[in-house]
Amino acid sequence: MIGGLAVGAHGFPRATKDVDVVPRPGRENARRLFEALTSMEARPVEIGDFRPDELPVQFEADGLQEGGNWALLTRFGRVDVMQWIPGIDGFEQLDRSAITDDVPGVGPVRFAGYEDVVAMKQHAGRPQDLVDLDEMASARSAE
Repeated sequence: MIGGLAVGAHGFPRATKDVDVVPRPGRENARRLFEALTSMEARPVEIGDFRPDELPVQFEADGLQEGGNWALLTRFGRVDVMQWIPGIDGFEQLDRSAITDDVPGVGPVRFAGYEDVVAMKQHAGRPQDLVDLDEMASARSAE
């Protein structure tokens, strides 16, 4: 997990409009992810004037494996599948420093490590990112 949920894992719980996931690369994992997303009735959020079958990369397991980022609407809400993240060298970097936290009702979840969240937020530089950076730093200094 990255984004707002990762910020919460580092001491600043806040509301977020979506779940941002970074999947482990590989054909088998893309297939499993696609099956999970399909079970949640996922569909691309922004396809403009295109029909889903006209998209250059189809929302399917092979399409997920192509890489890129997918904004999906599910029956549970929005899920962003992030495979290209400015400020991060990819899944392997995130995997090395990820933390695991037990989420009630879900179980163990891996979140981006503190330094990686900081790097992503600094690179994005949106107003909410700057708030997140300040609040995470405050939470960390209070520990």
